[in-house]
Formats: sequence, structure tokens, C-alpha cells
Amino acid sequence: MKYNLIISLILLSFSGYSQNDITIGKTTTIHSKILNEDRILDIHLPKSYEESNKTYPVLYLLDSYYNFSHAVGSVEYLYLNRLIPEMIIVGIRNTKRNRDLTPNSPKLSKKERERMGTVGGADNFITFFENELIPYIEKTYKSAPYKVIVGHSLGGLFNVYTFFKKPDMFNAYLTISPSLWYPNDLISQEFDNMFKNSSELNQTFYLTLADEVSGTMRGNVIMLSGKLENYINAHKDTGLRFKYNPMPEESHGSTGLPSLYNGLRFIFEPTQYEIPRTKKEIMAQGGPDSAIEKAETYFNQLSAKYGFEVTNEYALTDLGYAFLKIEEYKIYSVKAFKINAEQHPNSFDAYSTLGMAYEALDELQKAKYNYEKALKLVKETEDPEWEFYQTDLDNLAKKIKAKTDN
Repeated sequence: MKYNLIISLILLSFSGYSQNDITIGKTTTIHSKILNEDRILDIHLPKSYEESNKTYPVLYLLDSYYNFSHAVGSVEYLYLNRLIPEMIIVGIRNTKRNRDLTPNSPKLSKKERERMGTVGGADNFITFFENELIPYIEKTYKSAPYKVIVGHSLGGLFNVYTFFKKPDMFNAYLTISPSLWYPNDLISQEFDNMFKNSSELNQTFYLTLADEVSGTMRGNVIMLSGKLENYINAHKDTGLRFKYNPMPEESHGSTGLPSLYNGLRFIFEPTQYEIPRTKKEIMAQGGPDSAIEKAETYFNQLSAKYGFEVTNEYALTDLGYAFLKIEEYKIYSVKAFKINAEQHPNSFDAYSTLGMAYEALDELQKAKYNYEKALKLVKETEDPEWEFYQTDLDNLAKKIKAKTDN
């Protein structure tokens, strides 16, 4: 009950501010010929989805019945805090969980096999993803090529197995306390034998482990972590990114939410651009013009790599603020903010900061125009902090009046 209340509060806070009912997703059904059954999907679309022509990365979420609500809350919260891009979430509900998420394993004991029932269907489930689910999502929704899969426990086992068998199926593997107690011969193989073309491996792999303090599962997770780290250290040409984040303070069940939150931050860490903030740092990049150009180039290249538009809005905003704090670079703040407004014409913050730069340069009419534009745009949204933008405009009006009276 307490857990459900926390999730409800997260969703209430971050799924929108309208007075209408809060909807975090919709449910749809597809028929799988491969699995010979109907499969229920939980779909979450970003808030900007209907008004935008852009494409979005897709998060494929195993065990959706347990994970969909907190995944939506975490993704929206991280996006609002500018840490990850907006994402489509595709939650896959279970029918026969043990069957779908486990590879075939002759080494599974008789007792374990009797307890788990039908197992060994992971290869079939991979085929379902590859030939039915992913094509359906790409045909139906504005999805970018970039795909993240999130798997917990047996879902984490499926993640590991899929990464070994078909690493290119997903761009990022968010793997939470994987059930590596389950016999899987792939784990014991050397990575050099499995991934011979290290330069072609460009996935991101994030791995966690909860309070499983002993046993085969913990040992195999640590072994997997060591092999991934050794492989990256031995192959400087690989694009593989990896992070192991043990969470001994979490139980096997509770590790899901913090793993998803921190895992997404790691996966999209490259979108957090480190701008130069001091005169020395700016000059080290070749000066203000060059710093602006480098920021734009970085995000153009990153967008090409990810296969969807990675916004440069926040980097240009921060760069403009950095210029604004250095007296001789104030004029460049206008340039950075103007480029930002041109590239993001629907952003009220872009016009607000441009107005701020003009005000700092005492170009008050230009500041007024941009403050008015920002206020108009913010009022078209449900942002509850629109009054800040009204205050900026009101204070500027007083300044203009005082200057006119003098």
C-alpha cells in the first residue's frame, strides 16, 4: 500500500498538470504467430508526441505488470530534469514468464525444472521481438532506431542471454539483479570468442545486483561484470560502455526502481554536455564563437549516432549564461541564445533567456519582444510557473517607463 501511494504521488506530480484524469499509457494487444498467442502491451507516449514530428527512442520493458507505473514516473521525472530524452515505453505483459525469459538449459536440476514448469523459450521470445514486436512498434509509432531493453530477475537473465546471442538487437541493456543462478553456458565463455569484432560493438550495458550476498547468482553476476570490464580494457577500439552498480542496500524486489532511474542516467550520460564556464575554459576552446560551434557540432554528431534528435537547447542555454557572467562576452550571450531560439522556436525558455541577454545589454525593446514571446508560449502550456515570465515582463516595463521618464 505504501509503495502504491509513492508511485501515485510520482505520477500525479510529473505526468501533467491538467485538471483532467491523469493517463500514463494505453493498453493494446497484438497476436504473435511465433508464440501462438495474443500479447498485451502497455504503451506510454511522450507528452509532446501528438504535436511533434520527431522520433523517439523506445524503452522495451519486461514484466510490465510490475514495472510500468514506476518506469513511466521515472522516465518523465528524468526528462523534466533534462537528464534523458523523451521516450516511448513499450511494456510487455507476461503470459508464461518462465518459458519466455529462460534459455534452454540441460543443466537445470529436476527439482528446479519441476518448480518452474515450462522453460527454455528465450530463443523463441527473441524471435518474437525481432520479427514481430519491434517491427510492429516501428510501423505503428514514431520510433527512432535507438532501443533500450529493461529486464529484472529472470528478465535480467533474458537481457544477458540476448546480449550474448544478438547484441545488435538493442542499443542498451539495463539489467537488474539478473537471475544468473539459472544454468547458462554462454556466461562461462570468453568474450573474445563471442565478440570478435570489438570495434563493431557499440552497446551500453548497465548491471546491478541487490542484497544477494552469496551463491551462484552473485558469483556469476560478478564474473560477468569482470569479463565486461576486462574486454573493454583489452579492446580500446570498442564502443561498448559498461557500468556495474551493486546495490546491497536494496532487496531483490526493491532494486528495480533505483536501477531503472540510475541506469537510464548512465545510458544517456553522453547527452550531458560539459560547457566551458570560465574565460580560461572558453579561450581553451578557441573563444566564444568556437565554443558555440563545438556545442552544435557535438549534438549534431550525437544525434547521428543515436538516430534521433538529441536536443542542444540546454547546452546552448548554459553556454549563454556562461557568456553573460563575463563582461566582455555578454554580446556572445545574445548570439548563443538567438541560435537557441531559432533552433527551438517553441521553447519559452529560449525566448526568455534571449530577452534576459538583451536586457543585460540595455536593449530593452528587444528584451520586451522576447519576454512577450516567452510569456505567450508558456501560457499555451500547463507549466504552473508561468508567473515568473509575467514578472520578468512587468519588471522590464517598469524599467522602460523609468528610462522614458528620465
